[in-house]
Amino acid sequence: MQKKRNFFTENQDLMAQWQKIAMDKIYDWASEEDKAATGTEDAEGYRATWQEILTTIGEVCGTEIAANAEQVEKEDLTLKDGEVTLPPTLTQNIDQLLQLGTAALGVNPKYGGLGAPFIVELIANELLFRACPSTALNMVWFGSIAQIVDKFGSDHERDMVIAKICEGTWSGNMALTEPDAGSDLANLTTYGEEQGDGTYKLYGTKRFISNGNGQVSLVLAKNKKGAKGLKNLNLYMCLRNHDDGTANYKVEKVEEKVGLHGSATCELVYDGSKAWRLGKDGEGFKYMLYLMNDARIAVAFQGLGLMDEVYHLASTYASERTSWDKPIARHERVAEMLFDMETELKAVRSLSYRAGYTQSMVHYGEKLLKSGTLSEEKKLEVEKELSRFRRRIRRWTPLIKWYVGERSYEFARTGLQLHGGYGFTKEYRAEWLVRESLILSIYEGTSQIQGLMCAKDVLKEVIRKPRDFIEHALGYRVQALRESDSLRKKLNRARQLAHSAVVGVLFQLLKAHVRATLSEAKSTDLMRAIKILSSELVKFENLSPAFLHAERICEMKAIVAHAESLVWDAEEDSERRIWADRYLDTNIPRLQMLRSQIDLDATAVMNRVHGVASDAATEVDSAVAGK
Repeated sequence: MQKKRNFFTENQDLMAQWQKIAMDKIYDWASEEDKAATGTEDAEGYRATWQEILTTIGEVCGTEIAANAEQVEKEDLTLKDGEVTLPPTLTQNIDQLLQLGTAALGVNPKYGGLGAPFIVELIANELLFRACPSTALNMVWFGSIAQIVDKFGSDHERDMVIAKICEGTWSGNMALTEPDAGSDLANLTTYGEEQGDGTYKLYGTKRFISNGNGQVSLVLAKNKKGAKGLKNLNLYMCLRNHDDGTANYKVEKVEEKVGLHGSATCELVYDGSKAWRLGKDGEGFKYMLYLMNDARIAVAFQGLGLMDEVYHLASTYASERTSWDKPIARHERVAEMLFDMETELKAVRSLSYRAGYTQSMVHYGEKLLKSGTLSEEKKLEVEKELSRFRRRIRRWTPLIKWYVGERSYEFARTGLQLHGGYGFTKEYRAEWLVRESLILSIYEGTSQIQGLMCAKDVLKEVIRKPRDFIEHALGYRVQALRESDSLRKKLNRARQLAHSAVVGVLFQLLKAHVRATLSEAKSTDLMRAIKILSSELVKFENLSPAFLHAERICEMKAIVAHAESLVWDAEEDSERRIWADRYLDTNIPRLQMLRSQIDLDATAVMNRVHGVASDAATEVDSAVAGK
């Protein structure tokens, strides 16, 4: 008999963070339809309903889905005559989850959904990714697609697909990437041609499309052939088959991948494919960002689920494997590795759950304002709160996506290392989790893109509020010296290092564009530098020295954000202080190293960026040519 496990209730850290979520505030902003879908009359009942649902999902994930993961990895997807067939074990997993209503979890109740807060969807995704990443990737393309169509489509377009998605009959995909255009969306070549009946014909090829076998393809494409720029992008809804069952677009290829073996990553060909434009002409990029922002937060939860499983396997193995008459978990270096893994896992969950709650409030706040049911006083109150939530989630999103994308692989590799030679075999799951972790730094925006987003936002904020930036840059230094609480003292030291790094980048930009001798340590010189640079920083081509350090800035900001979240936890519960202390102790040296790297002479690198050969390179090239 299979041993029952529950990935939700048995996880003490998860349950602690779940209980901290301000469900009363979510309930206050939830629509009457969303509340009615749960059959609850107050916030306490609302929380209990979602807890019961997550408990059920947690048991299915811990008992059934996780047990099937090894078999899912072994069974192949097949492509024949443009149709992708999912293997039996994966199909069994999906069917079981559909019966639980997982496809409809966050969808509008009007179409048969449950209207769950985003944080509930995210936790379900975390549990699924821990159990079987391939199964999780198949499930996320139900509700997410329905919600995009609901938000930006017409009543006709909603009626075409959302109910079928809620039933689990249809799933979908988001077709962005092209063979010659990845992150550079302005250079997409796929385009739509308007027809006399108001529909469109799509032409082009999309590649690396997760769940490309789904029935509803949301395609980002130009509004006409040869159009240029992001303002000419539209989001089109294209169904895989016509009403008569014939193919509307072609699934050309299923990629062979290093991980996510049970997720169909496809190349799709649109050759006069019938489609409907969602929303307004030229606003496709904005609509795409809506899905992408949610997806990046979801990736953090996927990484969290994977890291949780890595730690569980590694700590279990280390407690059972003996060496020199004691479990290896009690050997000094192994004990330290496990302690640091647990610390980092708590840091990731703490900040990710704050971000998930914040984005839930953004979703519900936007719906509440759009409803037109608020008094003027309540409307102003919601707008003010919503603005604060939006600022916070804009700051956190690239940080959690970057951090989990990069750290989950290192985390999984440490898990493999702790298994020793067994970790290098397929007898244990450690090597599989390393392979599954690799995608997290790539899809939904690479780590490098997250770094650029973070760096650009930081520089914009410096220009917009220079005095606030200077006060923080200098204030944290003073606070780090004056603070009596050792934990806050360390946190302020970390903040000061991160601000100092931005100052360092600003002075590199100053050096690159302006002849001026100023001191980083003087507030008057710093203000003068920002004023001098303000007109230069708005020009994209002038930011090259800053972009060189974008990921360093992003990593430093991410470390500080995770540290802040752990410190806030510790201030609410003193028993959690140990984790905040350890996280800061191990990461302040990392911040110091990153800060020193920003001050290195990068002339050789910048020469490469601008196509200028160094003297040494020129000599080598000449010598080779002479031969």
